[in-house]
Amino acid sequence: MADEVALFVYGTLLDEGILYSITGRRFLRYEAELFGFERLIAPNNYPYIIPNPGAQVQGILLFGIDLPTLAALDRYEEEGHLYHRRQVEVTVAGRRVTCDTYVGDVEALKAYSYDTFPPGRR
Repeated sequence: MADEVALFVYGTLLDEGILYSITGRRFLRYEAELFGFERLIAPNNYPYIIPNPGAQVQGILLFGIDLPTLAALDRYEEEGHLYHRRQVEVTVAGRRVTCDTYVGDVEALKAYSYDTFPPGRR
């Protein structure tokens, strides 16, 4: 369906319980690799990725993400602030697949504090 995307996840969204609590849905999941990015952990313990030509990130590719679900995930990831959703290519079972993923905003993640955001956020 044209109004659906695939999403590569590599951090908290690997947890099916967290993913279900955000979306109310379960998704087709496939192990995937993202080349050209490095996975790091911010001081607040949130994983994020940044470009690094010699690195690779292991994760899961989720299929069937519709637009309302994507909007919910964007809110969870604070897209545009803590993370920026970008189109990338991952490898699944030897095949290249175009998908979206969340790339960390390093400065915003370093500055993020649990104490500066209202309860219920993150």
